[in-house]
Amino acid sequence: MLLPVRISFTCLLSLCLQSTLYGWSGGSRTIPGIRDAVSASIDTADVPTVTESPAIKTSSSIVIRLDSTNSRLNFLPFPAIQQLLKGNVAGLYVREPSGEPGTAIDMLIRGSAVPFTNPKDVYESQPLVVLDGIPLVSPHPFVYDIQKYNYVRLGTATDILNRIDVNDIASVRVIKDAADLSIYGPRAVNGVIEINTRQASLKRSSISVNSWFGFAQKPHINTMNAATENIFRGRFYDKYGSAADFKKYPSYLRDSTNPAYYGPANWTDLYYHNAAVRGINANISGGYPRANFRFSIGNVRNANPADNTRMDRYTANFSINMMPLKWLTMSTMLNGAMLERKRNTYLRDRFTEMRYLPDLTNPLPPNKENYSTYLAEVNKSYDNNKANAFAGFFRLKADVTKTFNITSQVSFDYNEDMRDVFYPGTLLETNNFASNFAGYGQRVIFDNAIHFVAPSEKQHSLKFDAGYSLQFDQNKYNYIYAYKGPNDLIKINQLTQNDDGSLTPKSFLYQLVYKYLDKERQRLASLYGRLSYSFMEQLEVSLLLRSDASSNMQGASRWFMSPTAGVKWEMKPALFGSCPLINHATLSAGWGRIGRLLTYDRFAQGAQYTVDMGWTNEPVISSYGGISALMRPYTYGYIGNSISWPYSDQFNAGLDAVVAGGKISLNISGYSRTDKNMLISVPAFSDYGYTGEFTNGMVVRNAGADITVTYRPLKPGSRLQWNSSFNAGFNRNKLLALPGGLRQITIGERHLEIGKAIDQFWVLKNEGIYNDKNEVPVDPQTNQPLNYLGIPLTKGDPKWKDRNNDFTIDDKDKTLTGHYLPVFTGGWSNDFTYGNFSIGFSLYAVFGRTILNKSMADRFDFINRESTLDMNAVKEITSWSRTGNYSKYPLYNPWSSVVPYRTDQDLFLENGSFVKLRNVMLGYDLTGTGWWKRRKWLTGVRKLYVYGNVANLLTITRYSGRDPELINFNGYDTGYGLPIPRTYTLGLKVEL
Repeated sequence: MLLPVRISFTCLLSLCLQSTLYGWSGGSRTIPGIRDAVSASIDTADVPTVTESPAIKTSSSIVIRLDSTNSRLNFLPFPAIQQLLKGNVAGLYVREPSGEPGTAIDMLIRGSAVPFTNPKDVYESQPLVVLDGIPLVSPHPFVYDIQKYNYVRLGTATDILNRIDVNDIASVRVIKDAADLSIYGPRAVNGVIEINTRQASLKRSSISVNSWFGFAQKPHINTMNAATENIFRGRFYDKYGSAADFKKYPSYLRDSTNPAYYGPANWTDLYYHNAAVRGINANISGGYPRANFRFSIGNVRNANPADNTRMDRYTANFSINMMPLKWLTMSTMLNGAMLERKRNTYLRDRFTEMRYLPDLTNPLPPNKENYSTYLAEVNKSYDNNKANAFAGFFRLKADVTKTFNITSQVSFDYNEDMRDVFYPGTLLETNNFASNFAGYGQRVIFDNAIHFVAPSEKQHSLKFDAGYSLQFDQNKYNYIYAYKGPNDLIKINQLTQNDDGSLTPKSFLYQLVYKYLDKERQRLASLYGRLSYSFMEQLEVSLLLRSDASSNMQGASRWFMSPTAGVKWEMKPALFGSCPLINHATLSAGWGRIGRLLTYDRFAQGAQYTVDMGWTNEPVISSYGGISALMRPYTYGYIGNSISWPYSDQFNAGLDAVVAGGKISLNISGYSRTDKNMLISVPAFSDYGYTGEFTNGMVVRNAGADITVTYRPLKPGSRLQWNSSFNAGFNRNKLLALPGGLRQITIGERHLEIGKAIDQFWVLKNEGIYNDKNEVPVDPQTNQPLNYLGIPLTKGDPKWKDRNNDFTIDDKDKTLTGHYLPVFTGGWSNDFTYGNFSIGFSLYAVFGRTILNKSMADRFDFINRESTLDMNAVKEITSWSRTGNYSKYPLYNPWSSVVPYRTDQDLFLENGSFVKLRNVMLGYDLTGTGWWKRRKWLTGVRKLYVYGNVANLLTITRYSGRDPELINFNGYDTGYGLPIPRTYTLGLKVEL
């Protein structure tokens, strides 16, 4: 049954103490599978160690348990921690824009305070991930500064969180409110994901092996060839085309006898294949009360049936705890991973890497006989992507007295990614290409802390913590690319070092070799103290004061003071002591101020010089007339000497209850998070050539509520058991202020306006089509027809709403509508057991999100796309497939100068809500059967569990495009991103 939980505020753990490595003490509410124990703790009886671990719990902390033997989450074929959490935590939104193995998956906890104007903003909104008490270093977005196109991050573009093997995880704690976030300081302003790995058991030595295999099923695709394309375009040519337009008809569509384009559209036979997936993890643990260890190794191959993409992961994890003296505990953990990824062969991504566009007149042919010729040339290239990660700590804890202890710890995290690329000249108009990227991120943390419990009567408890930590971060990359090597046999751009230390290419022409490097360093110093008081374990109050200093801040405002306060009231004894229906009821509230770190060290320097001699789409030009030079950051924006700390004021209040004899557990929490003094570039100093000035002053509020309900109706101990868990999160944001008293600001395609949400689309309202020139409104004063930016509208043009009635359609007529971030996210999981059988399934839902179907806009805007040589003209092999409903769009004149099928109109906005059946699992415990208990063989086997999984079974949505999950950070469906496949796996877990 579900037991009531007794919650007690205790000491604030410092970054160094990090006893969450081993879990939390105290009671726990346990649910088989997902343990959404909102105020609960990890049952240390399941994960015993030689260390003690005080608890810090409030009603908004979510704990997912994986250390239960039959937990369904142990057996899911999801290699990434984000996929594991998706739909299982109230208030956590996971965005998976591609099914390509190893690519980036984003997480947002209770919304975002940063408007997403470019991919770098996504990095500013990610939560802190903590592995066994080590705050992991995040990828740095500075490589985007040298990219001509920002479709894909430079380098391997591998999500480094794939480093973590799910089989090694004991629990995941998602921290969402300031009372708990304060222990991590300004790094935790976007929330925290605490991952705690499995530890050695003092009960027994054990060996465990979990292995699974299966396949990812190729999807069904509706293909088309040039004949279908002819029919589609014919309607436009028949209605609006002129003789000159017919003369410019694409050459690949003119010849209907050409089998490359008019033959069978069977390119899918080469692009899609059922892909094998597998995984194995083996671990051994053992020891004694004074010393124990755990060691594990694992390998996973995750593959997608599209484009022969895959990722191979190799992991190792080792932890050891020793108590050489009764008062001294020593703990060490090492975690390492190597990731190898075979990425997609998108033309767009290749041209992005090469910074070169060839002739795009004829797209790839849909016939596999001709498409295979192209693939043969692609196979002559190579694209090696490797990423390594290594983290660990060494900790000493001295129990000076029963009420006073000292902890000292050094921890580190290091990750690197390396990409080596070569494309033969046959793919690029006889110009071959080679590039090499090597980058790394590293973090070292020194922590020291004291913990003191004041001797007192049983009714009163007073605890004090204090500590100091130093963090050293460094991110660096080296990037070089070259064109036109001597031949396609020399695939390496080898460099030789000269006497003066400079590098000279050995084979490639020096004039066609380009080198880039950058390095960012940040230092963070933190001091804190926390006082906690408890009365009869019913009323608990805590106060934290901490001060943080960042090297990325300017000297005048380097230190930031942040207070945090929390209170909790156990209502059961006072109000419901005689009520048998209510087993547990707790009210909690907390408020805190948390600083927000600046990512770039350039803000600490004030006015500066940099490399900024380029122009549009050429961001990094470092010389003028062959002479290297520096100049003011006119393109990036002016940085003055008055930059100060951004910060977040967060309030959370919640109710945690267990009723009906433990059958129902409920948690409801409401929150308000106001991010203030945020940094943003606003238009300024244009007369000096600057695009803007970075200044403080933006204020954004996120408010909402989270709810988690768990229901276990059947009597404990019965043969049939059913556990149901539902979670939901509601979030909405609003822009409250802009710097300098501004009321609105436009950044690229994003428009921010005070009082509106920061995640809305800024579009024209489409009201149909003008079927005749006489339908166009005429200005009675000028006798001129309605115009778009001075271009008169006519027959075949869209009816855009003239909101201000000035007979000119422009930005003043645009409106903010929709949301590219969801209003509601949630999940529902059910687990059933009958005897030795277990079956479970989980649903994931997103509502209140809008998608801009750019892929459909590009489909109809073929005239403009094909008339210019830029990235919009690129057509992938997947363009020979049909998705969506063409009949819902008016037949505009595609040659019109007003660009009727432009994306900044609500014509292509669609409801992006969906419900997914993410997983169904069936398992059988062989060791629970009668014949197994009577066996005389395999006597050393304690557990033998067989299971099967099916993932990504069903999607219910009103969106007319493809999978509504495959959406860019800005809410656009560009047609890119490999499908998230349906995966079938079988597995076996053995415990000795």
